[in-house]
Amino acid sequence: MAAPLAHVGVLSIGQMGLGISRLLLDHGFHVITNASDRSIATQKRAKSASIECVSSDTELVARSDYIFSIVPPRDAMRTAKRICAVFERDPTVRAKGQHPLYYLELNAVSPNTARNIGAVFEKDNQLLRFLDGGIIGGPPAKTSGETTWTRPGIPLSGPYPLYEAPLHGSRLTEVLNTQHLDSRIGTASGLKCTFAALSKGFTALALQSFTTAASLGVLPQLQEYIAQYNPSVKDRAEKSIIACLPKAYRWVEEMNQIGQCFAGEGGWSETANVFRNVSNVYEQLATAVEERGGTEGMEDISGALSVLTESLHDGHKSTYEIEAETSV
Repeated sequence: MAAPLAHVGVLSIGQMGLGISRLLLDHGFHVITNASDRSIATQKRAKSASIECVSSDTELVARSDYIFSIVPPRDAMRTAKRICAVFERDPTVRAKGQHPLYYLELNAVSPNTARNIGAVFEKDNQLLRFLDGGIIGGPPAKTSGETTWTRPGIPLSGPYPLYEAPLHGSRLTEVLNTQHLDSRIGTASGLKCTFAALSKGFTALALQSFTTAASLGVLPQLQEYIAQYNPSVKDRAEKSIIACLPKAYRWVEEMNQIGQCFAGEGGWSETANVFRNVSNVYEQLATAVEERGGTEGMEDISGALSVLTESLHDGHKSTYEIEAETSV
């Protein structure tokens, strides 16, 4: 067996992390992770995908040429501090003469948060190269029997382009479908925010529109009118509602980060607080899924909306139902 091109540490092995790990493994990279604090199911999922599980962050840092942070936005800073703590405990954790470790911040955070995370590693700048990034699109996938992968786009920014990394950085750049935007930390995160605002903002509007129509008893009519006058919106809305159910908990903080981006970078100030309300939409959705213990029974649009509408009203009648009863 040929030696791996490089060792890539992935934190953590969720749906996206798993997809990227499989993509890397298929292209000659060795993937490792520290899942010692994760569930047994996560550890088994990693091992079944041929991802090597190490027992500590120290071992992960010592053996990795690259580390990808792919965690919920709320955990981005904590994950960075975990890695930084390894250098603080043992400044010699990286072997003498070893290439600098490249840390790719790939989470859905605002430019300011990305800059704050980058600052965590500043004193270790001789040992580590920080890249700001984001993932646009779904997890990498390869259809059974196929040789080509569908891949998300990964914009990157910062003073250390990935394609200049000494250990097969140009190959890694190609495999990951990345583009380097510029030398500033925050540019890539900002691009991710502007993209996600459109896609996930639309889903939040669809959630509120469809559930409200269901409460009014006019959901079929709403669907009919959308199908007649804008059929692509109907399909997109229904698919996006179903797809977001298991991911809503991740999007709560992402919406707050988008608000920060639009306020700070876009100049929208208090107006960007609209994303705080969008965040609340996903928080309510995540609560409904959690209370149900998962998405069982929510596989199609009617089932999903039935559960969501019930959760939103939480046992009390809608204004429409009360008015209908009192008018009798």
